[in-house]
Amino acid sequence: MKLIKTELYKLMTTKMFYILNAVIFGVNIVLNAFLPTVAKMVLPENMVPEIKLSEAVASPFSLDLMMIMVFISAASFQYIDFGNGYIKNIAGQLKNRGTMVFAKYIVIALHNLIFFVVGVISNVIGSAASGYFRVDDQFVGALETLLLKWLLSMAICSLLMLIAMGMRSKTFAIIMAVLLGLNALSLLYLGLDTAINNVFGLSSVAIEHFMPDSLLITVNAITGLHIWNAVIVSAIWIAVCVTLSYITFKKRDIQ
Repeated sequence: MKLIKTELYKLMTTKMFYILNAVIFGVNIVLNAFLPTVAKMVLPENMVPEIKLSEAVASPFSLDLMMIMVFISAASFQYIDFGNGYIKNIAGQLKNRGTMVFAKYIVIALHNLIFFVVGVISNVIGSAASGYFRVDDQFVGALETLLLKWLLSMAICSLLMLIAMGMRSKTFAIIMAVLLGLNALSLLYLGLDTAINNVFGLSSVAIEHFMPDSLLITVNAITGLHIWNAVIVSAIWIAVCVTLSYITFKKRDIQ
């Protein structure tokens, strides 16, 4: 518990965390508030699309690219102890320094949740200000979608933790944060799909349905799309990556 409180304090005193949340808050409000106004300039009034509450909740970021900020913030926070030398002091005081991995990951869960909540709140504020906001009856499904996306973000952050804390490479972790946030690996998945289907004479292999970065975009509890994929894939990635992070962090020398 003391370690968790320490990690939480470090998160609450990290400037990048506040700056990136502020950027997301501002961009969401601006885009949601003014895009309908722009559409109104070129479209008839009855053709300007409404912004539904379910959409504002299920998709907390107006631009999918904004997930990059969440992952960069997470990767930076996971590596912060190595960058400031704090790791040498605290690791020597612990009977099992591997517990730092679990404490860090628990705080990352809160870190991601805060980003998502900030996104939803700013979405709703901006949408309401646009004058084209409508409360619909899909709130429960939208909330489930939001939670699934949060779970998938935790799966991705478990991989970033393995790189940042297990391999101790901030640069590689940031690069992966950007690639995963951009969904830039989708072309790789498509290439693998094609290769596997051609080699084995198949037609239904779709690796992207089992990768958290792709599922982060496609999962939708309202339509029932990829719900169990998201749950199972997240559980496997988290279990494997957090365990490997624990083992590698515990075994490697602190420098």
